[in-house]
Amino acid sequence: MVIPQFFAGKSILITGCTGFVGKVLLEKIVRDLPDVVSVYIVIRGNAKERFEDDIVGSRIWDVMRERMGAEQFDRYLRGKVFPISGDLQKDQMGLSADDLKTVCERVNIILHCAASIDFRERLDKAIESNLYGTLHAFEVAKRLKNLIAFVHCSTAYVNSNREGWLDEELPVLDFNPEEMVELIMKQDVANIDKITPNLLGAYPNTYTFTKAITERILALKRGDIPLCFVRPTIIGGSLKEPVPGWVDSVAAVGAVMLYCGVGLVQFMKGDGRMVADIVPVDMVANAMLAVVPSIANQNTLQIYQVGTSHRNPVAWNTAAHYVSEYWRNHTPKKSIARSSFNFHTNIMMYEAHFFMKYGIPSVLLSLMSTLTGNEETKAKSEAFKKMTKAARLITDTFQHFTGHEWVFSVTTLEKIFQEVLDAEDRVRFNCDAAEINWQSYFCYFCYGLHKYVLKEEGVRPPTELLNNSLITKSDMNQSGLLQWIFADVSWAYTSYRHVTQTPLPPRAPVEIRSLVMNSPRVQMAMEKVSREEGVLVSEIERRAAQIMDRMQSNLNIVVVRVIGWFLKKVWRKLYQGIHVDEKGIEQIRAAIQKSPVVLIPTHRSYIDFLIISYIFFEYNLPLPHIAAGEDFLAIIIVRWFFRNAGAFFLRRSFHGDALYWAIFSEYVQRLIIDNQPVEFFIEGKRSRTGKSLYPKMGMLSMIANPFFENKVHDVHVAPIGISYEKVLEGELYSNEMMGESKTKESFNGLLRATKVLNMNWGRINVVFAQPISLKQYTDNLTRDMSSVRTTLPPSPPAAVASSSSPNIAPPTSGNISEGDFENLSSNAGNTRQPGASFDAFNNADDRRMLIQNLGYQIVADLQKSAIVTTTSAVATILLTFRRGISRDELISKVEWLREEIFARGGDVAFEGPSDALVDHSLKLLSNLVTKRRNMYEPAGGQHTINYKKNILVLNFYRNQLLHLFLWDGLVSCVLLSLRNRLSAATAGSSAASKEQNESIDQQSLLQDVRFLSKIMSTEFVNKPGMVTDEFLMTQIDKMVSRGLIARQVNGESIRYSIKNEAIVGFIGNLFCPIIEGYMVAFLTLFSIQPEITIKKNQLLQRMGWFAEKMYEEGSLNYYESCSMELLTNATTLVTEMKVVQKKKHTEVVGKRTTRQNNKKERKPRRSERNQEPEEYIQLLPPYQEKEGQLRTLAERLSSFRKTLPIRHQVSDLRRAIVDDFPILSKL
Repeated sequence: MVIPQFFAGKSILITGCTGFVGKVLLEKIVRDLPDVVSVYIVIRGNAKERFEDDIVGSRIWDVMRERMGAEQFDRYLRGKVFPISGDLQKDQMGLSADDLKTVCERVNIILHCAASIDFRERLDKAIESNLYGTLHAFEVAKRLKNLIAFVHCSTAYVNSNREGWLDEELPVLDFNPEEMVELIMKQDVANIDKITPNLLGAYPNTYTFTKAITERILALKRGDIPLCFVRPTIIGGSLKEPVPGWVDSVAAVGAVMLYCGVGLVQFMKGDGRMVADIVPVDMVANAMLAVVPSIANQNTLQIYQVGTSHRNPVAWNTAAHYVSEYWRNHTPKKSIARSSFNFHTNIMMYEAHFFMKYGIPSVLLSLMSTLTGNEETKAKSEAFKKMTKAARLITDTFQHFTGHEWVFSVTTLEKIFQEVLDAEDRVRFNCDAAEINWQSYFCYFCYGLHKYVLKEEGVRPPTELLNNSLITKSDMNQSGLLQWIFADVSWAYTSYRHVTQTPLPPRAPVEIRSLVMNSPRVQMAMEKVSREEGVLVSEIERRAAQIMDRMQSNLNIVVVRVIGWFLKKVWRKLYQGIHVDEKGIEQIRAAIQKSPVVLIPTHRSYIDFLIISYIFFEYNLPLPHIAAGEDFLAIIIVRWFFRNAGAFFLRRSFHGDALYWAIFSEYVQRLIIDNQPVEFFIEGKRSRTGKSLYPKMGMLSMIANPFFENKVHDVHVAPIGISYEKVLEGELYSNEMMGESKTKESFNGLLRATKVLNMNWGRINVVFAQPISLKQYTDNLTRDMSSVRTTLPPSPPAAVASSSSPNIAPPTSGNISEGDFENLSSNAGNTRQPGASFDAFNNADDRRMLIQNLGYQIVADLQKSAIVTTTSAVATILLTFRRGISRDELISKVEWLREEIFARGGDVAFEGPSDALVDHSLKLLSNLVTKRRNMYEPAGGQHTINYKKNILVLNFYRNQLLHLFLWDGLVSCVLLSLRNRLSAATAGSSAASKEQNESIDQQSLLQDVRFLSKIMSTEFVNKPGMVTDEFLMTQIDKMVSRGLIARQVNGESIRYSIKNEAIVGFIGNLFCPIIEGYMVAFLTLFSIQPEITIKKNQLLQRMGWFAEKMYEEGSLNYYESCSMELLTNATTLVTEMKVVQKKKHTEVVGKRTTRQNNKKERKPRRSERNQEPEEYIQLLPPYQEKEGQLRTLAERLSSFRKTLPIRHQVSDLRRAIVDDFPILSKL
């Protein structure tokens, strides 16, 4: 690297180190130029004391202190940086003789940053600070024995007496600068104020005026000194270093942003369309160091401008939008009004607005204080006058910069970076304004003001995801009355004009229809159905045409614009923000230009159908074709808009209907072959519980087939995490969880739902995971599996995967819907020869394995990309402390939970002060939570319907983060159950004996965790074959390292016990409701008589009734254990565990299964064949015995409950359970 090598062995003198730029410059030298011998900093007054207070005590060193350790860093800093007392307004900078001698002998480079940046300072004082101070430093520079460079930090606005494009040249003055200085310094104080406006001329303030004079006089007095002027524009907070948004003072544009944040300044004079040339302070520091090698030891004067208007201009309107948006989402505690920021180009309009906003209230307050004589009113009146004066001052100060426009050339600085510095220098000492993301920058700038200036703790750094809200994104450039009124119409009409092009242009719907209907697949299906049903092919063709009419989308851009306009208004009514991961958007854009892209969002709300298309419309991406259920066809008008917005409709199930399957699969694959984006939900349905659902592989196999059939070179699959602070369907979900039927979609229902427009639903966060290349995924899996298979004979894929490659998910039919893998490929069965490698192109089983592994990978990516919202954290704490928790304790617990989520790799939408975030969440959950005597708890009486519904909705939000704590939770449940079981047995025992009894050996721990993981397997999506001893030990080791559990090693004996009881108890408590719900399901199985079948729905109703009764009688601790979704999953689990078996609709309730039905069955009609057969449940023989395996299973699961069940020493477990739960006898 050029710069570190150049500075190695050299000593530097810096002035103005207690200021904003000087402090950042010093930190950069200490951090990135370790071979600098020493840094001398000139400080006025008591240098050592101010060095300790202003420099060493600054939070600018937080990063280095954390990296090096506090003690080591302090030693390093004091050994590198030496403060010396001085005064730049005195000759020889006011240095003592010894200090001056040291400086002259040792210093090689002077970086002069000291200046008075008070724009309204008296002219003679400004000359003393800015001119004389610089000249005194320059005099010292001439005395240095080994001076190689003098760098003067000036300002780009030395040329602000002109406008337009400004090159790097000395300021053009219409007077002799030395004579002007002499004239000014001869004036008395009273006369200076009078003549200042005339003397300034076109300059806006004394700062820029004196800086221009300083440059001219320095150029005259330079001699042969290597000199350069570094001219920053308006300096703002840091871009990256030492941390994004670093700022520790209120000056320049920072003052405007801060006053906007607290609501003091809401409008300014100026034109918002003008360029705001704001440059990050770390770029200024980088430039001051980077230019030194180019002037070192040369008799030269160089000028380097550091700004953004040349390479990356940003308008004041844009800055105002991003700034006010941050402050609206992170309201400071000291705010006096809601943040708002705009500009008045008309001075009369500004004055009228100012008078209405400040003048009238000030007069009224003053009048009231005079009439009442009240001291408090007088104090308020004086405070308001000060506030009015501050608002006027900041507006007048910046009027020149918001009302004029300059473009400062940075050509000379760019030349240095390209010709002098190497690639690593250009990264570490970056000055390229083109790399600034203005939205992110302004968000971090405001965050820095919030944290370091307002000093409000608990404010988390913003994430780039949360910076951008689509609701107001298009409003920032609107100016003028008509544009404001018709902003949404203008946006909808002008947007989506420069759309990213796919490799192939889209086909017309008529052409797609023709290709689908005439495809070999559909033609063969029609002939097959014609033969099977004995009807003419023409009749089948008519039926196929009806299917196509009902299914096909008809994307119409005019309709899309209307929908975009409508949704823009709806979003404003519903949501505070729709925040999008813009980096993910660019990844999608790049993928779309290469190959077909398949979008797979999470599915928690009907809004999911709309939001992705809206985002693509906003960002000029090709609109996706969306797979939607035929339920929407029942909603008049809506179905027409959906179809014309790109939706195509499919049945919920079409297993057994060969014609429908052929048409649908051909249609989907045609879209893929034509490189059109396709969107579908791999979970199949909305998750009513907030947890991820198992992947459905049918659509995934369809979109993959064109790749495996070599019809496309690649397919990119893009998982998308959509998280809601509050879902619209929360109440509907709670009704369904309580056993009510799903509400059918209808137009009347849509009209009734308009009441939600008057409610606050918080924010939506949309995160795009890294798109998965199907080609690359196939290559990677082929390489991994081939190394295993080359040495093994042919065997079932499940056996290969589970025995030799535990990270590869074997095909398991239990988690795949029937029909998902129909017509997977033209090859049937496993055709792999002994020793053959993995081949997903030609072997059906290999392809099936790949599709399934890909499905699980997608769900894992969906979980990673789903942001945990504040409402989820608050709901989790409220359900843990459902008897009541104070606000302060709630805030403390939420802060702790936030850190635990981060520690486990979760991404959390936490920005702003913790108390404000908690209050925001409580407001969103106000219909679910009540405040009683300063304690928050779920609303409603404990056994009321309203309370139960509220618990289920809060549980929905809590479930969104449970997967992050799954393995910690299972280990915690095992250790907690061990403590509960042994607490009674060890009563009165010694402490050593108790400690031994409350620990568990490693093998037993692994067995119990594996058992619980099997119980939870239908609740949480984990790839089959993932839960191995090695994986579990990794999770246990993490808990040991976090200090949650303790490991005791005694020879070959390894035992575990609880170390942090509070946290282990909290995490274990998260999973107790699930354990209790499954326990209820197991107990309900005792009501099934041996050899008797029962309808599945009837069994579920019985489970729900039993759970409700147990809860009402106090035998269940959690109402969420009564959730019908949980009980349904439990039924699926006992089927997979071979506790029960499913039978079809030919069975009869109450009839013995051994009885035969000898009646001749008629051939079912086509409509009957398409109906799903009704399912019946029967206990399998091993679980029919009174003292059989069902008892063992129920007892084992029951042992992990939070409260242990009562035990009876009787032989008949059914009677024992009836004694514990008398209501079971009613079943």
